[in-house]
Amino acid sequence: MEYRHSVDPNALEIVWNHANEALFIFDYEGNILEANPAFAELFGGKPEDLRISVCCEDSEECEELLDMLKRGEDIPFHFIQRKRKDGKILDILASYGAVNKGKVLAVGMYKDFTGKMEIHRKLKSSHDGYRKLLDEFPYAVLMIKDETVIYANRAGLEIVGASSKEVLIGKPIWQLIRPEEEQSIRQRLMKGMEVTVHEEIERFDGRKLWVEIAMRRVCYENEYVLQMVLRDVTEKRNYEEQLKFFAYQDPLTGLFNRRYFTKEMKKSVEEARKNNRMFGVMFIDLDDFKKVNDSLGHEMGDQLLIQFADRLKKKLREGDIICRFGGDEFLVLIKNIRGKKALVEVVNRLQDALRRPYQLGEESVVVTSSIGIAMFPHDGTDAKTLLSCADQALYEAKEQGEGFRFFRSRD
Repeated sequence: MEYRHSVDPNALEIVWNHANEALFIFDYEGNILEANPAFAELFGGKPEDLRISVCCEDSEECEELLDMLKRGEDIPFHFIQRKRKDGKILDILASYGAVNKGKVLAVGMYKDFTGKMEIHRKLKSSHDGYRKLLDEFPYAVLMIKDETVIYANRAGLEIVGASSKEVLIGKPIWQLIRPEEEQSIRQRLMKGMEVTVHEEIERFDGRKLWVEIAMRRVCYENEYVLQMVLRDVTEKRNYEEQLKFFAYQDPLTGLFNRRYFTKEMKKSVEEARKNNRMFGVMFIDLDDFKKVNDSLGHEMGDQLLIQFADRLKKKLREGDIICRFGGDEFLVLIKNIRGKKALVEVVNRLQDALRRPYQLGEESVVVTSSIGIAMFPHDGTDAKTLLSCADQALYEAKEQGEGFRFFRSRD
């Protein structure tokens, strides 16, 4: 049995008639259908006499509010302004609870915050002092009304590369935000939430930088506006990118490392299984690499590995994954192949390029390589098995001096 069946209707009527806050129900267009006595007292008349709607003058904001309620989402703590019968503007803390039953879209509650907001305004509205505080604030601060910038402090001008306030004031601000995030941000702001995003923006001088943008609705010069506080995080992001580079890439050759390759292998297995596709894994090893190190030194050995990796990159497709597995061993992931023949063509192309002489200082050196190949799903359906099969095929290719070899099951 639902909770409402256990409540005495007379008790609900008492709550409706004697609540201190204005309570009301409204339809799918935002029109108020019925209101309690506190509502009439707050606005100086009944809804039908006042022509008060849940919607404000901003039709877009009104449409978003109604759409959220139609989806069953409650909207707590939404600050608005409404006019009394005598013309006085009230500051209202509004809350809406979705109903979606019959003609009723939602139930609303208005709490008069005019007195508290007046005190708040008086504290903030020594405008010169407040503006001076903002101007000297170390982070960029922008105030937004009707989608455009109405105020920017010094740091705000600097961060967007504006030479003066005239360059920025009046300009649209949502161009700073990725379009796919705009709707979500608007909805969270409407609920009174503070929203923080990281965006790459283009300054007026064309330079790009990454910024952290903290957004919330605030009272500024007696009206509610969107406040944006921007902080340059380009250096921090570059540092994070460097950490990511060292986490996933080989510092000598610039190729991906074993950790990244393993992650991509697992992803490729899932994608290939889902889409019924094939891919190949190549295990590549330089023949007699130790002789180069011993005769020419480790510095020349490193140069050989760098040139070898560069040739691999030039002869493979952009979407294929190349990894330095360790020492003189490399791995290649060839995606979306049609069969064994396609892999043979790739191997022949690679070996033609890899067997050409390498210039190591004053020495011209010819180095051959061996390649072991495994295919998904023929040789295995998980990353570990495929790598093991390619490794086994590489061992047999080196033993037999064949140049390359596909894995052959012993079953």
